[in-house]
Amino acid sequence: MHKLVGLAAFALFLSACGGQPPLTEAEQVTRYIEQEVKRNSRGLNALVAAAEETEFDSLTWRHGERIQLRVREAGEFRTVEDGDAGGVIAAAVANNVPSFSIVRYEDNWLVVFRNYLSDHCQAVYAYAMFGPTDNLDLCTLEFVAEQPNGQCYSPIEGQWSVFKEWFFAEAFVDAGNPVCNEKADLGWRAEAIRSN
Repeated sequence: MHKLVGLAAFALFLSACGGQPPLTEAEQVTRYIEQEVKRNSRGLNALVAAAEETEFDSLTWRHGERIQLRVREAGEFRTVEDGDAGGVIAAAVANNVPSFSIVRYEDNWLVVFRNYLSDHCQAVYAYAMFGPTDNLDLCTLEFVAEQPNGQCYSPIEGQWSVFKEWFFAEAFVDAGNPVCNEKADLGWRAEAIRSN
């Protein structure tokens, strides 16, 4: 009888806690980016506005280090050694953004956050994106799982969304990863999605 009461109490505890399974890495990354954008959207908006005023397509800075500036030429990035982006650093410092990596992407700006390997052997790059999402699909676990390479977004607020881009991680096939080998046997290959 005590075992039955104990099991009932445990079941009640689980239902009270929601009995939710832990978040996947993809869900954790999405939640983290959403929280960071909501926590400091004012600072990220100021960062994007300042970057928009420059000629640069990529700006990376850590407090106490020299800023790295690049421009895109014929689809490739070229480092600019003598460029000035003091306004972008000032905007970051004034808005409690201690470091950043921001990249112009078509009509948008991407704030680099996290990379990870999905459960489907995809190298996933996750960003906070500022700008239009007209040509993108909404992210769902199923959408990502069905395509070796792709892009999608999840809205956050205003013009901000989580943007994910992924490629089949072919390097893990050679390393003997069983999931990657299975996907390769299904014909999955890493391919460029579209030019920026």
